[in-house]
Amino acid sequence: MTDCSLPRVWIIGSSLISRLQAHLGAFGLDQNLGLDCQITWAGRGGRRWEYLVPLFRSKRADIRDDPDVMVIHLGGNSIGTYGNTRISLMRRMKADIREIDLLFPKTKLMFSDILPRWNWRGQTATTGYGLERTRRRLNGAMFGFLSDMDAGPTQEVEGRSACQTEMGIGCSASLIEKWL
Repeated sequence: MTDCSLPRVWIIGSSLISRLQAHLGAFGLDQNLGLDCQITWAGRGGRRWEYLVPLFRSKRADIRDDPDVMVIHLGGNSIGTYGNTRISLMRRMKADIREIDLLFPKTKLMFSDILPRWNWRGQTATTGYGLERTRRRLNGAMFGFLSDMDAGPTQEVEGRSACQTEMGIGCSASLIEKWL
């Protein structure tokens, strides 16, 4: 039974989120990360940014109350795929965040950094330098965009958001807790 008075957090992402939830379950760890909240996990291997808005449109029809916080960890599987240049992906991500903000107006949005990889999908060069550069630029652009929307991390540390620096990567449980 869930406590309706607890803040609700959605964590949406690809295989990393799916694996984290599976790891927590396999070791009998707290699915709410020790926070005083109710976390709903929506991780799926291979999920790309392009699937985010359709997922939220379907969820919007199924729920009555908006989550308090939404953590989005997506984008890595979309870098380097056909039709996704750095500029087109950045524009799509910003447009989708705007739409999600309209779909869930009471929800605080958080973007978890796209993580570095040894090999990228669609990588044709011997090194992934260009794709790594795209990753870094997308992370910076999303931080600035969410800060301008007053939706993302508001604290900046040496040019990096608190969300990006708490654990070195992604969003930490302590940062989510600060926002609850």
